[in-house]
Amino acid sequence: MNNSEKRRDLIYQIQSLAQTLSTETALFHQAAAAKLCLGITDLKTISTLLQEGPLTAGQLAERLNLTTGAVSNVIDRLEQGNFVKRTPDIKDRRKVIVTFNQEKLSSTNKVYHSMGEAFEKLLEMYTIEELEFLIRFYNQTIKLTKLEIAKLKSWR
Repeated sequence: MNNSEKRRDLIYQIQSLAQTLSTETALFHQAAAAKLCLGITDLKTISTLLQEGPLTAGQLAERLNLTTGAVSNVIDRLEQGNFVKRTPDIKDRRKVIVTFNQEKLSSTNKVYHSMGEAFEKLLEMYTIEELEFLIRFYNQTIKLTKLEIAKLKSWR
């Protein structure tokens, strides 16, 4: 096999593995959400708030690609479970700021603890250079995915 064929084969394998990983990750998050008696969108809302900090309902709707009505229902469910709280926006009283309830973090973290430990063990196997490569890869993958999300949103 020449270098061009080998490269094409490796790219195919990576794309196939990435697709499998995406499916398995989605299924893991579905199972994690079920353990917390939440839906996957509820869990991704929590994840977004943990990563990005407090957001308005409109910002959450935009970030999660939901309608304002759908995001209101998500916030209602999460507020009922004491996962989030709503506070009026002091700059614009028509808006509410949604904040994750830090006291619920331990129950949320329980669901991910084993996975976190497993990944830590896995990453211990890699050299510093390989870890730096993985960081670059994930950063580029996130950037590319956000661009593709924007493309999908602009389809009419």
